[in-house]
Amino acid sequence: MGRFGSFWALSLARAFPQDTVLGYSRSSPVPEGIVKATLEEVCRAQTLFLCCAISSMEEVLTQIEPLLSADTLVADTCSVKVHPAQLMQKTLGEVRPMLATHPMFGPDSGRQGVAGLPIVVHPLGENHPRQREWRSRFEAMGLKVLEMSPEDHDRIAAFSQGVTHLIGRVLRAMDLQPHPMATTGFKNLLEMMNQTCNDPWQLFLDLQRYNPYTPQMREKFLNALQDILKSIEEES
Repeated sequence: MGRFGSFWALSLARAFPQDTVLGYSRSSPVPEGIVKATLEEVCRAQTLFLCCAISSMEEVLTQIEPLLSADTLVADTCSVKVHPAQLMQKTLGEVRPMLATHPMFGPDSGRQGVAGLPIVVHPLGENHPRQREWRSRFEAMGLKVLEMSPEDHDRIAAFSQGVTHLIGRVLRAMDLQPHPMATTGFKNLLEMMNQTCNDPWQLFLDLQRYNPYTPQMREKFLNALQDILKSIEEES
């Protein structure tokens, strides 16, 4: 029930008021409209969304595995997919219905609502009607459902989300500030910087460390930067 978990829980509660949305957190408060529950109680729910850090997935899965009901569908919401998908299959087993999901938005980009925004979905484990039910539920929320393998997701995300967060953190390290003479392009850069840096530092680290394609992205980024700098020197 951190920043994204609270946002996602409230989004589900608003979209499906006929259902009860439970929330569990070790430290964060549960927002109004979400029923505060114990870990044992959320593990008995029909569907359990994991909104934890990528780096803590293994610990969380190990903790919940003995507490889950037999037919509970477990869905992750991580911004990388290969690593958590492998952990879910390894820890929870192939006979449990699971969903690898990545809502491609957050509290900032979804503050005006999630309709029209994309969510990546890939079924794991046992084939189960609830997996198809959630595709329909996401569509009912107005989300654009993209079915994609974890490998395809991570390859594409490294050169979209991964590079965006990298540039945003570089701009923040440069201590860029708004100014009355700022161009539209500069304002767009500041908006990107503020949006990416509004996310936890741990998310940035996990995006860079747990996506197997981000090392290639960073290498291409650095090579391109060095080529541009070399061209500046050669043409001066």
